[in-house]
Amino acid sequence: MFGIGKFGIAVGALSLASTAAFALPKATDLVEPMGMGYNIGNTMEVPENPTGWGNPLPTAAYIKAIKAAGFNTVRIPCAWYSHSDALAKDIAAYGGTADNSTYKHVGKDASFTTPTIDGAWLAQVKEVVDMIIAEGMYAVLNSHWDEGWLEDRVYDGTANPRSGAGDITNSSATTKARQAAYWKQIATYFKDYDEHLLFAGANEPAVNDPWGASGQWAFDDSRMQILKGYYEAFITSVRSAGGNNDTRTLIVQAPRTEMDNAPMLSTNWPTDPAGAGYMMAEVHYYPYQYSLMTADEDWGKQFYYYTGLSSTTDTEHNMGWNVYSNSIDNNALGTPNQIKKAFGELKTMFCDKGIPVIIGELGAIKRTGQITDAANLKLHLQGRALFYGEVAKNAKANGIVPYVWDTGAENDGNMTIITRQKGTYSILDPDVLNALQKAYGQEGNNQSNLDSLVNENEVPETEAGKGVLVTYATKTSDSSEVGTLRINLSGTKKDLSQYVGIEIRLKGSVETAGGCTGAGEGCGEYGWTSMDLFMMTGGSWAWFDAPVMEQANQELDASAFQKIQVKWDDFRTAPTDLNDANAIGLNLYGTQVTGTITFDYIAGIKADGSTEIIDDFDKKPQLEGTASGKVVALGGTGDIGSNAIRPVRAASSKMLVSVRPGSVTASFSAATAGMASATLMNFMGQVIDQKNFNASKGANSVELQSNYRGAAMLIVKQGSQRYAQKVLLK
Repeated sequence: MFGIGKFGIAVGALSLASTAAFALPKATDLVEPMGMGYNIGNTMEVPENPTGWGNPLPTAAYIKAIKAAGFNTVRIPCAWYSHSDALAKDIAAYGGTADNSTYKHVGKDASFTTPTIDGAWLAQVKEVVDMIIAEGMYAVLNSHWDEGWLEDRVYDGTANPRSGAGDITNSSATTKARQAAYWKQIATYFKDYDEHLLFAGANEPAVNDPWGASGQWAFDDSRMQILKGYYEAFITSVRSAGGNNDTRTLIVQAPRTEMDNAPMLSTNWPTDPAGAGYMMAEVHYYPYQYSLMTADEDWGKQFYYYTGLSSTTDTEHNMGWNVYSNSIDNNALGTPNQIKKAFGELKTMFCDKGIPVIIGELGAIKRTGQITDAANLKLHLQGRALFYGEVAKNAKANGIVPYVWDTGAENDGNMTIITRQKGTYSILDPDVLNALQKAYGQEGNNQSNLDSLVNENEVPETEAGKGVLVTYATKTSDSSEVGTLRINLSGTKKDLSQYVGIEIRLKGSVETAGGCTGAGEGCGEYGWTSMDLFMMTGGSWAWFDAPVMEQANQELDASAFQKIQVKWDDFRTAPTDLNDANAIGLNLYGTQVTGTITFDYIAGIKADGSTEIIDDFDKKPQLEGTASGKVVALGGTGDIGSNAIRPVRAASSKMLVSVRPGSVTASFSAATAGMASATLMNFMGQVIDQKNFNASKGANSVELQSNYRGAAMLIVKQGSQRYAQKVLLK
């Protein structure tokens, strides 16, 4: 049974199934051929619509590109609840209607315990599984977050597992019954597949528990027993589904998939009717300060530069920097020492007992928008490759299978290695791929792109008169998106109280679909756009903003630079704590927006009318969202267009989003009154906040809370209306 050879790949997808009655290979036999793994992230796990987060459905060409890159196992994060009749049943159970598909299982307890998965969805998942196995690779099919039907409900009684969502009453017996029902159907559907298909019962159970003054909601032994019950429901259902499920390798997760919680799983290992040897354990590896953190805090800094490739000019962002001792901790989370120790402990805890481990997700964001110094940026990029290589090397040495996380995004902050959103499947991150390949004995000779990424961030120092050329390009046709130019302030320029306002020197053009740049009645049918100046001040990072063009009664000129002044009195709310400013910048909002703007400088306006440069863009500022760009020599940017940008009203059918420190507000128009839901989640599928509310016919707004910083997805649903927009949380 072992190996793909028995199928004869040339025969085609129909030969992927096996009907042999013999036991499949044990889990330990799969580790070496599985090699290193890849996640198809932000796709099949998206609730209801797999393309809703910007990625296309996986194609055969994409799967072949993963194989060609040296990976031999693919993890498929997958949704099941939102593709079953549990959705409508849950709505009806607490007073909704079957048409109100936005009112989810989140918020109340329902008694429906025998959901049926949509057959078309099972067939869609099968296509992806078949393409993976057809390339001789292994497929790990899991149950991902999917509205939190299981992962947010690892408790009994009434609690608040998501900050801001309100109290939720849960019956673990109901959740357990649903777990059993889903996996019985999945396992039955795939029962004849051989060992190249593995099942994973959850993703990151309880990761969305809220944070309070004393830290995250405790995960104690009583909750572990509930989670163990969910796992045993998964295992028993699969084993009873017939075919090769009797001995198929199954995977269960440590609470929150945190390595620190792995001992709790080890001492509460679920019972498997198949006996010993047919299961694996799963943890994830995102050392927060290095992998995910996007803003410095009082308790710690972001780690930009990996161990062995430290910066001499930006020491506080070196891996392991301790803000209390002002020194490096070489055993901090993410360092080579810590990786070696932690992976060795996993080996002792599981692998040495015949239970292989997978690192189901791992990665570190790319910080090309945060690091403006060319030498430091190169250190950062080299260090990312070193980090991935360290993880892969230690995983292989300890009999652990690592899976890199991939969101499909190609902008700053991404973890993507292989492109897919543009219909091409090229290597986006060759240096990281080289490090992974070398750890697994492959050549690792992909052409580096380090120098090109670094060169995009600056022009030669000999060139005078620099500015930043920013290109804006929205990706969706029905949602508002934002392009952000942000300057993180430091030194004397943190004190803006010496000024009475801000002056911006810029030129350029931005246009919207249909040529709509005015405020006429037809504008709402096409695109719209507007620009705001913003700042964040004080210890609470209070948010203040002001319209730029509208307030100045000006429009952009593509042929010549112009100066636009915005006074503190022009702000929608009078700024406070100007003597302690954290950041200042410009947001370009809009739908179906394209264009370029060259910024020469941002300056403070003094009481006597003179100005003082705050940032003259000799180095690239932080660019986020729909904005990308590079430093250029002024006068050499060429003709950047002739159309002008004017503030226009938003179409009533669009969603507007306002992001402030600690909160996000969405404004939208509903065609009818009814229940609606708003969900804010990060790009690993973890819910940051969620709210169900009554929407009125016409204009509505909903506010979600967040202490999270970085890229996230905001989803608002009401009746047949659905809005999804990427947001950058502050």
